[in-house]
Amino acid sequence: AVVSTQTTGEVMWSDPLREDELDSSTKETVKDSGGFVPNHRRGTAYLFSRQALESFLKRNKLSHVIRAHEVKQAGFQVQQNGKLLTVFSSSGYCGGTNQAACVLADRNKIRTIRIDTS
Repeated sequence: AVVSTQTTGEVMWSDPLREDELDSSTKETVKDSGGFVPNHRRGTAYLFSRQALESFLKRNKLSHVIRAHEVKQAGFQVQQNGKLLTVFSSSGYCGGTNQAACVLADRNKIRTIRIDTS
């Protein structure tokens, strides 16, 4: 199957919606749109809710999503009821102070490993 460049970009640059970002208007938009709102942080793609993630996991018979392309201070972050893992493997990104991490998936277990790059 051929996937369009636009679709690829939207998947790559979509981010999880943080519960603290939800005002009443955003909550209504999320509810009406199946769990997605435009990604104002990046100016492209979408923010997705916990409900959208859970629906995706169920529909595709998956247990978790592991993603990248979002800097995390500790190198990784577990979100959305433990079903979403964001990993960022570049420490000191753009002169920042973030750490790096990687993932080991083996025998139905997922482990995050911080990488010491000092």
